[in-house]
Amino acid sequence: MFFVLLISTLLTWLVVRQYYKASRLPPGPISLPFIGNLPQIIYYLYTTGGVVNTLDLFRKRYGNVFTLWVGPIPHVNIADYETSHEVFVKNANKYAEKFHAPMFRELRKDIGILTTNGDHWQEMRRFALFTFRNMGVGKDMMEMRIMEELNARCADIDKAAVNGVTTTQAAEFFDLTVGSIINSILVGKRFDEHNKHEFLKIKETMDASFETFSPFDMTVPVWFLRRFFPHRFEQMLNAQETSKEFASKEAMKRIEDIKSGKYVIDENNLQDYTDAFLLKIQKDGENANFNVDCLKTMILDLWITGQETTTTTLISGFNQLLLHPKVMEKARNEIFKITENASRPLSLADRVSTPYLNAMIGEIQRHASILNVSFWKYNNEPVYMGGHFVDSGALVCAQLSALHVNETVFENPQEFDPDRYIRDEKLLQKVIPFGVGKRSCLGEALARSELYLIFGNLLLRYKFQPHGELSTKEQMPYSAGKRPFKLEMQFLKI
Repeated sequence: MFFVLLISTLLTWLVVRQYYKASRLPPGPISLPFIGNLPQIIYYLYTTGGVVNTLDLFRKRYGNVFTLWVGPIPHVNIADYETSHEVFVKNANKYAEKFHAPMFRELRKDIGILTTNGDHWQEMRRFALFTFRNMGVGKDMMEMRIMEELNARCADIDKAAVNGVTTTQAAEFFDLTVGSIINSILVGKRFDEHNKHEFLKIKETMDASFETFSPFDMTVPVWFLRRFFPHRFEQMLNAQETSKEFASKEAMKRIEDIKSGKYVIDENNLQDYTDAFLLKIQKDGENANFNVDCLKTMILDLWITGQETTTTTLISGFNQLLLHPKVMEKARNEIFKITENASRPLSLADRVSTPYLNAMIGEIQRHASILNVSFWKYNNEPVYMGGHFVDSGALVCAQLSALHVNETVFENPQEFDPDRYIRDEKLLQKVIPFGVGKRSCLGEALARSELYLIFGNLLLRYKFQPHGELSTKEQMPYSAGKRPFKLEMQFLKI
């Protein structure tokens, strides 16, 4: 009898305690001690068919700011622009600390930029931004690099044409274009038809590493994976190390060339990010922030941020354009007018004169919305968010996938409609694919330049037709990030 009473008392205390903690957070489904909302989340993932649909369902039920308990930890999701901007931009310093999955921290050993916080993260971000700025990211110099790679890819397309038509896998074309740009920035090596197998090997390895992770792996403790799923743990570890070695291969070769005297860094003419990083080591010596292992990890991190999001957006974008040829033609007509019937390439300086192209790219980014689940930040003090009290200890994020399908922000969100931004010029700023605040994407300036120049100049040079099926169906609806549809298309020279 005493034991039953004790258990009943304990359960009652846990339920009351859970209710009290939930009352100090934005609304959400009823949660249970220890397991939180996991039963509801799993059920709705199954019944709705994916992460985005599940988040959108909870947003519709509980409002633009809602709480989901993933086990014992409350996660506050913000799915509207105004609240996201107020929390993460106006109070940016409070939300610079990002939550990282235990397995990510184990793999990265708290170095690099993707899975770190504090002084190391700040130093790595500051150094990367400074280096990229000196290399001309967002300026004329970077535009030249982007156009050089695009011209090289287009030359390959033209060479392979049969009766003026070239059929190709969109993934290979855009991966190689964007991969060559980011690789030249990081290690000074571009890819072409002669060495593209090297790039494809790097990309294949990174894709395998990316697809290895599941929400389960990113939630459970490392010891649990190591103990009960040792094969999976080793698989993730090996995939991570292989990716890092492939991505940094050229940098390691340069270090050997410097030691042997074959290569000398010219301080007044740095060739790439690796030159800048190694020069820093030469001047100050190796330390906790600047060492060879950190260089290898940073190259991988910057490869991921500079490659995956941009190529996925490009592939998703052309898939949408092939499904909506009138949009493609309207953008092309605008570009032809600006460039005087294609008498010159489209330039970044033309941005102010191409409102429809800007709107088209914005709508592509909204639909692509690369992350199904955004990165979480620590909330270390009691605050109000969107009129809701949020206690300390919660994790918070601007849930971009839910924001981009929010019908109170984007009318008829499932439609592909660039004209929505022409009707409402302020709406485009509410498309935030790169995130908001201090943890926004490091490569945003480069990615925006790439998207504008690649979309614009391809429409200027070619007409496009699908080769095979088209689909907007999500390829990995239950994963943390989206994967592009395997699109095959035809280039028709104008």
